[in-house]
Amino acid sequence: KYMPGHWGMHGFNRHPKLRNVNVSINLLQVSQMAEGDSINLTELGYDKLLGSGRMDRALNITVGSASARAIEKVEAAGGSVNLSDGDDEDWEEWEEE
Repeated sequence: KYMPGHWGMHGFNRHPKLRNVNVSINLLQVSQMAEGDSINLTELGYDKLLGSGRMDRALNITVGSASARAIEKVEAAGGSVNLSDGDDEDWEEWEEE
């Protein structure tokens, strides 16, 4: 009656603390910043490896997740991708209880 055309707020806004934000990096950036033959992207703050760019050398890359194309390109260059999830320790503790 006060606002006949107003139907309220539309949609749903998730609380910022509950949002899962993945920080991704491309192969081109990895090959430029890697010093040596291995790199741990999880320690550098990256969550996912994407397949944009070329891999010109063999690298051993450790990351939480990677696209299929990125894994294919790294293995074609002679390297390897180790998928590691940082929450494994918490999961093992939960299973023991």
